[in-house]
Amino acid sequence: MKRALALALLLGGCPPTLSKPESAAHLTALAEGDRHAAHGRDAEAADAYGRAAAEADRRVDRDEALYRRARAELDAGRPEEALAILQTLADTQPPSRRTARAIFDAGRIHFDLGRTDDAIALFRRVILEHPESAPANRALVWWIRHLEDEERVDEALAVLDWLLPEVRRTKLGDDVLDQEARIRLAQGDRAGGRAALEQMVRDYPYPYGHRWDDAILQLAEMDVEDGAYERAIARIRAMLERSEGTAMVGSYTLPTFAEGLIRVARIQRVHLRDFDAAEASYAAVYDEYETSLLRDDALVERGEMWLEQGDADRGCALLRDAVGEFEVGRARRRAAERIERDCRE
Repeated sequence: MKRALALALLLGGCPPTLSKPESAAHLTALAEGDRHAAHGRDAEAADAYGRAAAEADRRVDRDEALYRRARAELDAGRPEEALAILQTLADTQPPSRRTARAIFDAGRIHFDLGRTDDAIALFRRVILEHPESAPANRALVWWIRHLEDEERVDEALAVLDWLLPEVRRTKLGDDVLDQEARIRLAQGDRAGGRAALEQMVRDYPYPYGHRWDDAILQLAEMDVEDGAYERAIARIRAMLERSEGTAMVGSYTLPTFAEGLIRVARIQRVHLRDFDAAEASYAAVYDEYETSLLRDDALVERGEMWLEQGDADRGCALLRDAVGEFEVGRARRRAAERIERDCRE
């Protein structure tokens, strides 16, 4: 684990390469390879990328050329040649920006060739050695989905249970819990799925966890299914309050914040029949989330709510505002239909 963390930190901590390649021969060969690849001449592209790698002055340029050569070899129908190149990239130390992707791609090729054990070994490697990388998440999904496809669900859950302590302090941790929650809920284990979601919210909070908000909304939906409407609202309110109280680099407004608030409005409107509270929540979506795609929904649903409560003047005014402000969209079309049917000049 210490070695995996060290490698992840080394890879994640490398500053971006701002300088440009200096070898004219490298750039010429690389451009030639790109032209061949764009026209489907994969064997010629592989040869050109090989020359580009040989002419590179810097490792980052050599690795990039080799990676492109591996892709060209695969496209040319030569998977074993591609595997050999990817293995070289995967094993070269220290890790570079192509290391994790090379390991994952090699696993994909083994998988497609029917060598499942070799593929899983590489998926496991990229997960443990490079848990902060995007390929690590993809490897996790491939591994778990493969076990599910073979109806080895208990084994998939066992893998996730083993993995979590290994990657707990990385951003892959909430991906592991997300997979566990999905599987348990699909298997009808509602309590187990809820527990995984609750742990995700607790252990990977905003702005560090990238699935925190989705987990909260899923838990709130489960609360509604259980008839615990106030608990669902409180859960979403806590999410919004935490985001408002976070003023640090990397924090930002997530699309799910507006979605959470409109869900609060719908709970208040449909389940609690508290129309004044729903009005305030709908208005907040419209007023406070100026870039949200839900602003038109909030405005139209407000209008529909007041029409249903017999306040045609208020409802029709809101629907006309929606038609006037929003040029397209399903909500606008719905507003126009309600105006034609229920609103008289």
